[in-house]
Amino acid sequence: MIDSPRAASSSVGVATFLGTLVLLAFGTGCSEHDSSSNASRSEDLPACAVHIEQAQADNTPRFARVVGVTEPVRRTSPAARTMARVTKADFHEGQRVSEGQVLAQLDTRDLGTRRKQAKAAQDAGHTALSLARTHLKRMHALYATGDIPKSQLEQAEMAFAQAQATAATASAAVEAVGVNLSYARVVAPFAGVIVRRLVEVGNLVAPGQPVAVLEDDAQLRIVAPIGSDLAKRVALGQKVSVELGESRVSATVQSVISSGDTRAPGLRLQLLVENPNQLYRAGTIAIVELPRNGDGISGVRIPSDALFERGQLTGVFVVNEQSEARLRWIVIAETAGDSIRVLSGLRVGERVAIARDPNCLSDGRRVTTANR
Repeated sequence: MIDSPRAASSSVGVATFLGTLVLLAFGTGCSEHDSSSNASRSEDLPACAVHIEQAQADNTPRFARVVGVTEPVRRTSPAARTMARVTKADFHEGQRVSEGQVLAQLDTRDLGTRRKQAKAAQDAGHTALSLARTHLKRMHALYATGDIPKSQLEQAEMAFAQAQATAATASAAVEAVGVNLSYARVVAPFAGVIVRRLVEVGNLVAPGQPVAVLEDDAQLRIVAPIGSDLAKRVALGQKVSVELGESRVSATVQSVISSGDTRAPGLRLQLLVENPNQLYRAGTIAIVELPRNGDGISGVRIPSDALFERGQLTGVFVVNEQSEARLRWIVIAETAGDSIRVLSGLRVGERVAIARDPNCLSDGRRVTTANR
């Protein structure tokens, strides 16, 4: 008989506590039963037929990649050397030109007139010089016989010297006009490709004004930023592998120099790539592979068929001495054909299972060897 509400409440609390203990005991028993059931579930299944592969040692060289850009070793801007109008410019961007090929022709009519004037002055100077020479010879003969005073001979000698100077000046003027006429043609200093056209017919150009930009792409230079630690491992003349687009070529280390920019200090790696057939263009992104050291980085390689994926996790089933498949989570690197490089989680010599039916394998299941 319950005499008070407090006694009734106490009885209810005791009953609740005892009920909780019973549920916990029952749950624990069930949990232990389920755990032992899961542990033995794979063992109770028939053996899974698998092909077994052994993890092999893989010493892949370790490389550092730096990204650079190709540029021409030789680049120039042929320019006019006299003021004149462009009368001919038979070239276009992307055109290949040979050494000495005329790129632009300038108006030479004014120079032609000046050349005629200079030539006439040259002829007059040579005539005057010839007369002065003849007169001087006559004066020498007369002075030798005492027919003229010495002062008259000296006047003849002075006239001859003046005629010589006049003739030399006239010849120099003709030569200068000839040089200016040669300036009327702007030619390519070397064979290459036109990357920019800077003039049109009718333009008035001044001395030093470029008419085009010419690049020699028979040899390219790759320029890439490089860290000081990596720069210490690079030797001049060293051959390295470079990716240019979809091609892989060999390049030669030319130098490691300062960036030359105070706003972006650092080092620049320069490499040379031979390009005799013009397969590669300036301005192409180049990925340079530089060996970090002389040793390889130790790793393990297994067939890609052995991989087991669950979400973002990657694992393999390792076969132990009891012929049981045990799930092992691993970290992998790049794929090379039918094999996978394992960075961690697997040791050389361990055996991995490859099942024809991926659903056949489970953690703890017995396996039997079968032909692949």
